Amino acid sequence: MRFYSWNVNGFRSILKKGFMDWLEEAEPDVISLQEIRCEWEEVDLAVRRQIESAYEVCWFPATSKRGYAGSATLSKKDLNFCHVKGMGIEGYDAEGRMIVSRKDKLVFLAGYFPNASQGLVRLPFKRQFAKDLAGIVGKHQAAGDQVILTGDMNVAPEEIDLARPKDNTKNPGFTPEEREDFKLYLDTGLADVLRERNPDVPGLYTWWTARGGARERNVGWRIDLFLASRPLMNRVKDARIYAEVLGSDHCPISLELL
Repeated sequence: MRFYSWNVNGFRSILKKGFMDWLEEAEPDVISLQEIRCEWEEVDLAVRRQIESAYEVCWFPATSKRGYAGSATLSKKDLNFCHVKGMGIEGYDAEGRMIVSRKDKLVFLAGYFPNASQGLVRLPFKRQFAKDLAGIVGKHQAAGDQVILTGDMNVAPEEIDLARPKDNTKNPGFTPEEREDFKLYLDTGLADVLRERNPDVPGLYTWWTARGGARERNVGWRIDLFLASRPLMNRVKDARIYAEVLGSDHCPISLELL
């Protein structure tokens, strides 16, 4: 089963940059999209019909602000995933942050994690989100579920996960507080799949600023991740970053299970 995650930085925008061709070629079984920034009804009808012919669509736009944030999960129809929008916490759900998908004892938690924002004005909001989400993950783990947690997590966990760590210790996405909160997910029994398989490999980035040719020079950050319950690690066949796939300031990532 192949899981993908991609912050598309505007779904209608990425449709103009070859998304449907990519989707047909990649053929994910389940994919989380972040920063969709639109209602499903605002998407071209032909595109909707094409996607709906193959996928169950759980579309979760923000209601707090038009054209902001939001997430979606698409799953192949024959897989029979059950999708639930939100975490049951209004402040997060109004921004379309997370979707909970289930197939038997496998739980796919996916979406768009908050950004601490310029001046760290949303750091308290982001820290509370991490605590609340870790609590939800912990409950699933305690119930015997096997959890995959993914999305644009808006944090680079370690120095190896960004090109210029010393320049960014006080910037959103690499503050000590955010890195400490990331460990809450690991404390529930999740593993950072790509990093465990590539512990000492630098340059594995998923996001690049649009300034200064950063992507061409691979001056980036790894902030899009797959975390998985420890029992699932024995089933991991592959975990990849597709830095060559354009269309957004993020690139897709994938996790393949046996």
